[in-house]
Amino acid sequence: MQRQDGSLFPMPGRATAVGALLVAGAAALVGIGYAAGWLRPDHTSAAASVPGAAGPSAAQQMWRLLLAVAVICALATLCGRLARRIGQPAVVGEIVAGLVLGPSVIGSLAPWLFDAILPAEVRPNLGLLAQAGLAVFMFTVGSDFGRDRIGRDRGAVAAASLAIMAVPFALGLLAALPLYSTLAGPSVHRLPFVVFIGTALSITAFPVLARIVQECGLQGTRLGSLAMLCAAAADVLAWCALAVTMAMIRSSGPGEALLALGLTLLLGAAVLLVLRPLLQRLAQRFAGSLPTPILVLLVLGLILGLAAATDQIGVHAIFGGFLAGLVLPKDSPPVAAVAEQIGGLNRALLVPVFFASIGLQTNVNAAISQPQVLAAGAVLLAVAVLGKLGGAVPVARAGGLPVRSAAGLGVLMNARGITEIVVLSAGLGVGIINHSAFTVMVLMALITTMMAAPLLRWLGPTLRDRSVTEQSPSDTYANGDATSTIP
Repeated sequence: MQRQDGSLFPMPGRATAVGALLVAGAAALVGIGYAAGWLRPDHTSAAASVPGAAGPSAAQQMWRLLLAVAVICALATLCGRLARRIGQPAVVGEIVAGLVLGPSVIGSLAPWLFDAILPAEVRPNLGLLAQAGLAVFMFTVGSDFGRDRIGRDRGAVAAASLAIMAVPFALGLLAALPLYSTLAGPSVHRLPFVVFIGTALSITAFPVLARIVQECGLQGTRLGSLAMLCAAAADVLAWCALAVTMAMIRSSGPGEALLALGLTLLLGAAVLLVLRPLLQRLAQRFAGSLPTPILVLLVLGLILGLAAATDQIGVHAIFGGFLAGLVLPKDSPPVAAVAEQIGGLNRALLVPVFFASIGLQTNVNAAISQPQVLAAGAVLLAVAVLGKLGGAVPVARAGGLPVRSAAGLGVLMNARGITEIVVLSAGLGVGIINHSAFTVMVLMALITTMMAAPLLRWLGPTLRDRSVTEQSPSDTYANGDATSTIP
């Protein structure tokens, strides 16, 4: 049940109190484990150094993993609620929670607590959970695509989307050239590095954008609908650019890169043209008679199977999860309900683990202590903001939007959130960027996301003028079942 003020909880005060109690309980569990000697890293390292000595048992490892996940989720819930209280999307607080758990905060201020919460033997398992959560997250992103239908203004929306992606992409390419020696991975060539930076700066966080549109009262308005359509189209272009970059970096030569791209195109065509209609027919015939656990296994099998296929081809597993979301039969109520349950569990459990894994790879103190890295991060932040505003505002003004609405579109497109971090994680994983670059660009994603809500409030309530349900003789574009006019 959702209140009219945008809160997801009918009684947010109680939810905050319960979140605080969960954090306190998780801290108590850490204290008990530490006092009992289970979580002392010196015991673990000593046992590992003695030949033939027994390490932690399977039960102890499971206990430590569950404890780590409990602390991560409790802190993410609490920080998400605090972020909502100050007018930010919950994902901002969840990202901050991941950074707090890593070496940037707890790891430097209380190393014993860091090793107790996230011992070395638990981190690989957390990494596996994070990768699974990443695949399911991309599945939810793919399932949200295609819900907005473009009417007679498809040409204007396509031009706006291309500009919103192309301007920051081009500026990112130019800005990345002098930053190659500072931010690139140890063995990556200049071309894939600069293409990756351009792609990362052109991303808009589609799921976070949907939440910002809803919480700022822009759902069903011309600006909100236009932002969702442009973000969806621009991100498709950005994903294509990222696929090319991944094929370049994971291939030994141009021929292998072209082969990987060709196989990706063939897989995408087979999934969309063959698998999607087949799944729709199967869902119409059998979905209502299958038990829910079987449907859950089938949907998870689709997600992880396509993720493994795209990873094997040589692009990245995130594209497989995205394809799974595109082909899922969303018009089948049982399948849609199972997909929603999987997405909800992922948002509550695995996405916080993914942010914690990001925090483990992020050391803010080390990055900002290097003047050249700090300067590079400032340059990328400025280019990211100017690129999105420079692509969105002129097109919106040319389309007849008022100045404030045009600026509002640029502000919404500038929100990067979790989608940007997904892209950065993929780039770090294949060595396109180094850890310093990863850190400053994660901060860039966090800052650009935090800018959206305050700037939209500053631009004023005129952004919510003229609901998409209004009609006029001018051209229209559709958003769901409602249409919006563009003067």
